[in-house]
Amino acid sequence: MQRQATIGSLSLSFFLLSSQALAQPAPDEARLEEARTQYRNGVQAFQRNRFGEATVSFERSFRARPHPATLYNAAEARMRAGDTEGALNQLRELLAMTSPAPEADLTTRARNLAGQMGERDLQPAVARVESAPCPTCPTCPEAPSCPPPPPPEVVTTRIGGGAWALGGAALVFSAVGAGFLGVAIDNSSTYLDAGASLDLQTRIRDQGETYRTIGIVGLALGVGAAVGAVWMFTHPQERRAAAPVARLDFGIAPGGLSVAGTF
Repeated sequence: MQRQATIGSLSLSFFLLSSQALAQPAPDEARLEEARTQYRNGVQAFQRNRFGEATVSFERSFRARPHPATLYNAAEARMRAGDTEGALNQLRELLAMTSPAPEADLTTRARNLAGQMGERDLQPAVARVESAPCPTCPTCPEAPSCPPPPPPEVVTTRIGGGAWALGGAALVFSAVGAGFLGVAIDNSSTYLDAGASLDLQTRIRDQGETYRTIGIVGLALGVGAAVGAVWMFTHPQERRAAAPVARLDFGIAPGGLSVAGTF
């Protein structure tokens, strides 16, 4: 019996919706068709006790074309789905509707449904008045304070004394190495001479080997010193100093006009 009473309630709501839709100017055809389709889906879902789906379908139908009967069905489906607070809010909105306004019979049924949820004195929802926000006064942003520019710098380059010392050492080592190699080469012809004694050839050969070693080491040191000197000549040292700023200040002193300056 309870299920039949529920279906009869929904059938009456659907009848009210259909009769009032004929008496009112038809809205956009697409939205009207959407409202009808969603309403039928809601009725079918309610009859299958799928109250969550019925709630969604009735609310979609109400958004496509607001009508008190559709909102009543959405509230009843929401109540049966377990959301009594949401159902009561929808019934309050139903009582507050003016275009179209609910008929007396639907208003009575809405209050009776609210009574089933413990609300004995159902009142229409209070219309929310959107107050226009106060215009904000325009404010100008503060001018950014820039830090004072740094004092100018004077950059000077200077070749250090190490570069000159390496250059001189390169010349000395190269000269010494070349000299010892020259002596070694000159002595080689002596100990290879067939007329020289064996003892003389041995001493000259040993001396030539020593001179050759000293010459190679001297030339290697000269080349290394030369490379270092070239690097130091091409990378001079930098010196940074603040440029002198000339400034003249005038002031009034007890004894008269004062002048002070920096040069």
